[in-house]
Formats: sequence, structure tokens, C-alpha cells
Amino acid sequence: MFESAKSSRPVRLQAPAPDARRSSPKIAVPFLERERELDALTHAIDETSAGGGQLVVVEGPSGIGKSRLLAAAAAVAEERGAEVLTTSGGELEREYPFGLVRRLLEQRIARAAELEAKALFRGHAALVEPLLHPAAHADGPALTDEFQIIHGLYWLVVNLADEGPVVLVADDLQWGDDLSLRFLLYLAQRLDDLPITLVVAVRTSDPAADNELVTRLVLGARTTIRPSELSQIAVGELLLALAPDSIEQVGLAEKCWTSTRGNPFLLGELVTAINSGHVAVSSLTIDLAPASVARSVMLRLARMGADALALARAVAVLGTSPSHTTAAQLCGLDFAAATAACSRLTSAQIFSDRDQLAFYHPMIRTAVYDKYAPNERAEAHLRAAELLRENDGDLDEVAGHIMRGAPTRAKWARDALHAAARGAGRKGAPATAVGYLRRALEMADTDPVGDADLLFDLGIMEAAAGERTSLDHLEKALQLTDEPNARARAMYALGQTLFRYGRAEEARTVFRRGADEFTSFDRDLGLRFEAGYTASATYLIDGLREARERVAELAVAWPAGQRLSPVESLLVLHLTVFDAMSVPRSADHAERALRVLGDGVQLWRETSDGMTISHTALALTWCGFAADSAALCARVLADARNRGDSLIFAEISLARSLAMYALGHVNDAMVDAQAAITGMRRGWKSTVPAPQGILAYCLIDRGELEEASEVVREASTQLRTGATETLNIWFYMARGRLRLAQGDPEGAKEDFLKTGSLLEVRGFLNPNYVLVPWRSQAGLAAHACGLDAEARELIDKDIELAMQFGLKSTLGAALRAKALIASPRPDIELLEKSVRVLEDAGTASVELARSLLELGAAQRRAGRRVDSRDPLRRCLDLAHHAGATAVEKRAYEELLASGARPRRVVLQGADALTPSEQRIASLMVQGLVTRDIAESLYLTTSTVEWHRRNIYRKLDVGSRDELKKVFTHALSSDRQL
Repeated sequence: MFESAKSSRPVRLQAPAPDARRSSPKIAVPFLERERELDALTHAIDETSAGGGQLVVVEGPSGIGKSRLLAAAAAVAEERGAEVLTTSGGELEREYPFGLVRRLLEQRIARAAELEAKALFRGHAALVEPLLHPAAHADGPALTDEFQIIHGLYWLVVNLADEGPVVLVADDLQWGDDLSLRFLLYLAQRLDDLPITLVVAVRTSDPAADNELVTRLVLGARTTIRPSELSQIAVGELLLALAPDSIEQVGLAEKCWTSTRGNPFLLGELVTAINSGHVAVSSLTIDLAPASVARSVMLRLARMGADALALARAVAVLGTSPSHTTAAQLCGLDFAAATAACSRLTSAQIFSDRDQLAFYHPMIRTAVYDKYAPNERAEAHLRAAELLRENDGDLDEVAGHIMRGAPTRAKWARDALHAAARGAGRKGAPATAVGYLRRALEMADTDPVGDADLLFDLGIMEAAAGERTSLDHLEKALQLTDEPNARARAMYALGQTLFRYGRAEEARTVFRRGADEFTSFDRDLGLRFEAGYTASATYLIDGLREARERVAELAVAWPAGQRLSPVESLLVLHLTVFDAMSVPRSADHAERALRVLGDGVQLWRETSDGMTISHTALALTWCGFAADSAALCARVLADARNRGDSLIFAEISLARSLAMYALGHVNDAMVDAQAAITGMRRGWKSTVPAPQGILAYCLIDRGELEEASEVVREASTQLRTGATETLNIWFYMARGRLRLAQGDPEGAKEDFLKTGSLLEVRGFLNPNYVLVPWRSQAGLAAHACGLDAEARELIDKDIELAMQFGLKSTLGAALRAKALIASPRPDIELLEKSVRVLEDAGTASVELARSLLELGAAQRRAGRRVDSRDPLRRCLDLAHHAGATAVEKRAYEELLASGARPRRVVLQGADALTPSEQRIASLMVQGLVTRDIAESLYLTTSTVEWHRRNIYRKLDVGSRDELKKVFTHALSSDRQL
């Protein structure tokens, strides 16, 4: 619809004047030589109706007919009863975060009734409701996890497909914004078992198609359609339909085919020129290169009058399908002139439809846009931004026009860019937000508070985007405002952002400043900053002692037994973490942590401080309370899943992987470590390379040394430098264990001692810090190198520290190490003592299995073959249930050597499941359905179903009830052990 510049009442476009229709008749263009392509599209859509989705890519040069094929696919899908949603990329909209996806889904969501909308946004899909209903969530948080949005969009589409087959059509994908392309790639990789077909078109000749995301989508297609140029015969048929008065000219079809090489769009342009008399058939030599097409288009526009040219320019500036109202206002036409101009443009096939303002072909839009004088075009963009803002247009569109518009110092433009930046932050597009904010700062403002707000947000977004200028901008912002709440909001958000992205040193600087500044203004606020400062300092070599002293000094003011506020609880927990790393006795620290924590979830909800919770979970594991740590992590992970907080999910998954490993659940530890590594792809990096280290531990215990080598190699590319170098201990421990298993004791010893030097320089004396005591491991390596005196010194120190800290599992492991370096053969009495200590510990099943293995092996070699069988059988069962395949294999071989006939390794049954299968099977036993499992583990339904089928096959069961019986029996067997 258009409206007069003086009227606010919309009016409908009227049909073009009769003379306009007669002068430029619009003839239906035949669909020629596309039978094979249509068959392929129809087959893909029929497969969707049967429940199997796929990605279909239509690719080719401009004008080859990709859009018509997509329209045909949509028509076929509608005939089959599928729901069809369409979208397209636009050259001017590539910077709009999730712009292409929003155009795909927004109208469908808008027309959903209340109950249907509730169903569509159920589960994790609720996370993207602010993206598709931005006006109702304008006050949301300033930064959102990109993966969270992509995952939520995936579930929204899955929910949509619950009602029936869905066909998603995206044209001009090469002009899609990166976030939309990331979502489409994420969806495309998960279509196999979904009734969803994704049909996309890519212009191969466009430089924008040289994009990694577009390339990955094209390569991932199951069906690729490349329409070819029309043959000379088809060109003749086309001319017969479009230029019947000229077709009798001798050789016309051949001349047209030679000029266009059978490109349908260029043929259409040529026929238009012939019909209008601009090209003489007798001397047909038109050059149909894009530049010449542009000149031809502009010539046709000029002959249609100034109003038509003005409207075409307005639509070219506004971009994808602008409103009639805005287009009319931008070109300054009144009702009558706008209506007539639109009709002429449509009849001349400059516009494709008089009811929806869009160019007949992107090449025409490009021609009109590029021929617009640059200064006039910039002024038009600025005017477009102002009109869209006045009409409550999309923030990204307004900002995009300002970015392309003429320079301005208008306050409305500055405010619009700021609002768009905050919106981009909520959509997980910090890089886009940074661009908006930097442009806004270029606009002079006499209001220092306005500059401060911009600088605050710029600092936060730059930190999220990984740019190092964030602290400089924060510093400038703090110099411009004295308003405490604004300063506190910005500083705390920036500190957390820096921390979660692995920039602990910068985070500490921000939190320290906040603690110093706000304590006198608001005690609880100051303590929150203290907690953030302390969490950041935990990973830093310098300043750790000062951080502990600050916390201890504050804690003195809180008498024993006093009820603590949430922020006071955070600081007590951090003090406990420091003590757990360095000060005996471990049980005291763990008991204090458990008293303060409660269930852990409530404290997290009250403070939004996942840093403290994850550190406390780690401390419980270091103190020998791994079961309590695992329980805490399970509660927080459940809450993180409900919130859709994938970064906290990654952080707590790492904490639980350590707890599970300490408990001897190698398979569970492996799954959790992999979940943390997956979180790295979403931006979480606060404790890298710890996840790779614990995953390598698990692979070594499973005897998968080649896989462990690959994980260690990958971890070597993630090593820390500078103040956070201590985190590399997990890499050195993993590589040391791998080298020892591969027969390289010298390299192993070097790695273990490197671990020790990084820990000791910080005063971390707890021998359980890296779960496998590094001194004992270094002692075993030194013994293998013939350095027995050094080996004894190292292992004796572990024994001493384990007794001081009260860590039975560490003591048992150290005693075993000391027994193994005894000369001339292992000390059986020490091995028996190691077994008793570990049995008393009651939790470290893999460590107990190792000691039982070495005890049985030593007894066998001493001639006590019968005595050796009992510890070896116990080892076999413990290692098997724990997933420690390498220990299990050695126990099996030792039992054979003792003359026993042990059972073979189980190939069927619950223990034959992979770690991921075991996790999913346990959730099925708890009653979770496929959708719940998929959402809780950040998987797809098809992945869960694939695992379910494997689980049923391996266990030879056909229902959940039978599965539950298998698992109940397995648990009963474990208890008997």
C-alpha cells in the first residue's frame, strides 16, 4: 500500500492505466527445459512427506532461473500439503543479525494463535521468542549466547514440523547474514529424521558466494541442482511466446541464443528491447554483459518518466520488500503518481509484483542502485532510516541505513544505532553491535552521559567479540559518568564476559576496580565484585595470594554461625577453594563448602555467579568429596539446561567430568569432558585446555592411545601463556601419562615435573589437584629411567602430603607407586596396604582396580598363582564397570597367566554400550522421552534415536521396560561387588 505524503491513511494500489497495459504487455514466460530439475525437487519434497528431510541446493549464475525453480518447489510442496516458509537474502541486509531467518519465521509466528504459539515456543524454542518478538523483550540481557539462539531456532523449527511436513525455501543465500547461515548449516546437518526439506539457491558468479558457511552448505547438500542454459530450440519456443511478431525474422533464434548463450533472464531483457523497438531485429548485435544490461534498464526507466525512476530508486535503497508506505514517502510521490509509477514498473517487468515491491530480478535492482549518484543515494539512506524509525521499523534496518547514509549528527540517529547495538547483543551478534556503536560514537554529542553509555556497551560487546580494546573504552566511559548504577552494571557485565571467554587477567582488572569503587556505595555490590575478582585470580599466577588475603580479611568480620547473605556466601566459598588447593585438612574445607552451598542452585539463581559454583565443585573433588561434587553439578546442569545457558553448561560439565573421573566413572567423565569441549565452539574458554586433558585421561584408561594422541595434539594448540599458564597443567599431565603408556619415560618425567613446577609456584600443595598425583607419576617415570633415589623422594612426598590432607585415594595411589619401584621386585605388603586404603576410601574404583591389578600381578610373579586370582578377578570387574578398558585387559591377561579361566570381555549387555549410549540409556530409564533427552544434552532427536536403536540392538531389548530391567540388574551386580 501507498499513502500520500500528507496523509497517514493507507490506500490500496489500483490497477495500472489501460494505456500502460497496452504499451507494455506482460506475457507469461514459458518454463522450458527444466523437467529434470522439477523431478529432483519433487522427489526431495515427497521424501519430506515420508519423514526424511534433506538439503537441496539450486546453484548457478545470475539469470539462469533459480528463483523460478524455488517457486515451483514451493508450489509442489503446497500441493503435497506441506507448510511452506520462504525467505531471501538481500545485498543490503547482510549485516542484519538473523535477518534472513527472521524473514523466514516472523510472519508464521505472527499468524499463530495463542495456543499454537505456546506450543511452537515450548522447550528450548522459548529461548528465541525474544528474537522473533523483540518488542516484548526489549529489556532483556545485553548479551546472549549465539549457540543458545541457534539451538533454540532449531527446536522452533522441529516444533513447527510436529504438525506436518515443512519446506523451507531460501533464495539468494549468498547474501544471507552469517548468523542465519550458521543456523541453516546447523539445521541442515540434522535433517535426516525430520519431515523438513531445506531448499536454497546460490548465485555462483557472485563474490559473496565465496563464503565458508555458504560453501559448507553447498557441500552438505544431498541433492544439488544446476540448471543449464536453454538450447537454441528452447530459445525459439521462448521467442514464439514472447515476440510472436518478430519470430519470422530469419535467424532470430540463433542470433538471440548467440547473444545470451541461453540465459533465461538475459533472453527476457533482449526480447523486451526488441518489443520496445530499442533493438532492431535486422541488426541484432546487443552486448548482454551485466554492465550493458544495466544501461538498458536505466534507458527503459528514463523513458517511463521521473516518477517511475524515483520510485525505483527508493525501492532499490530500501532493500528487500519494503512497505509501500515507506517507499512512497521516501521518493516524495503522492497517491496518484505513486500508483501510476508502480503500475508502469510492474508492466515493464522492472518490478515483479505491484502488490509487493520487489524487483523482477536482483540484476535490475543492482543496476538501479549503482546508477544512483553516490551522494544522493547516501542522503536517501539517511532519509529511509528516519522514515523507518518514525514508523517503528526494524532496528537493524534503521541502523543499516544509517551506516550507509550521509554523515549526520542527529540525536535520533545516534540513539537508533545504540538501540540497534543492544538488540544485536541480545541476538548473539556482538561484532555487529560493535560496528553500530563505533559509528554512533563518531557523532558528536554534548551529553557526557550519552557517550558513557555508548562506551560502556562498546566495551562489553568488544569483549564478547574478542577485541582487546574493551578495557580502554570502559576506562573512557568511567571518566564520563558518576552514576553508580550505570558504572556497576557495565563493569560487572564486562568482567563476566571477559572471564567466560578465557580472558581472566583482564576480568580481574575490571572486578578489582569495581570492588574498590563500590564497596562504600553498596556493600553487597562491592562484595559481588570481590567474588568476581577472586574467581578471576584463581587462574592467575600473580596476585593469587593477595586475593586470598582480601577474602580472608573480609571473612573475619563474619562470626561463626552467622547467617550469610548470598554474596557473603560467595566469598566464603572462594576462601574454601583457596584453602582446598593449599591447606590441610581437606575434609574441613569440604564440610564448610557444603554448609554454605545448600543445594547450590538457589545460590546461583540469587547471584548469577556460575564462576564460584564451578570452582566450589572442583574444590570438593580435590578434597576427596567427588560424590558431593557430582551431585552439585547435576543440579546446576539441570537448571542450566532449563535456562538454555550453554556456556555455564560447558563450565559445569567440566567440573562434573573431574568428579566422575575421581569416582572411577571413566565413561561418564568422558561424556562430560566432550560436552565441555563442545562448549568451546560457543565461546566458552575459561579453563581450556583442562577439558582436553581430562578427555585424554579417559582415553588412556580405555586403552585408546591413538585417540588420546589426537586430543593431546589438539590441546597443544590451545595452550595458555602469561598469567594463566597454570591451566596448562592438564595438558602436561595428559601428555605425560600418554608418553609413559607409550614407553617414553624421559618425556613423561619432563611433563610431570613441568606440571609440578606450575603448581608449586602458586603454592598448590594438594596432591589430588590433577586427580592423578603428579609426583608419584614422575617417580614411576624416574624409576623407568633408572633414577631410583629421585623416584623415592618424589613418591614419599606424595605420601606425606596425602596423609596431611587426609586424602585416602591419593595415599593409596602413592603407596602403589612406591611398591612398584621397590627392588628387586614390587613390594607385596605395600600393595596390600594400598588396596586396604583404597577400599576404605570407598569411591576411587579405578585406583582400587589398579592396585588390585598390581597386587595380583606381583603375587603371580612371586609364585603365588592361586592367591593372585582373587585380586585379579576383583580388578577385572571393577575396571570393566568403570570403563577402564586398559586395566581390564591387563587383568584378563594376568588371570590367564595365573591358570584361571576368566570370562571374556562382554560384547553384549549394558557394559558394551559406549559412554554416550550409557548416558542416553540412563536417561531413558529415568523416564525421559527422546525430545527431553535431546534438549537436555544439546543433541538432536535424530541423534538420540540413532543411539536408542543401537542401545536396543546391543542389549537385545525392544522396549523401555526391558531396558530398565537390564539396567536394574546391572546396578544390582555393581552393589554386590
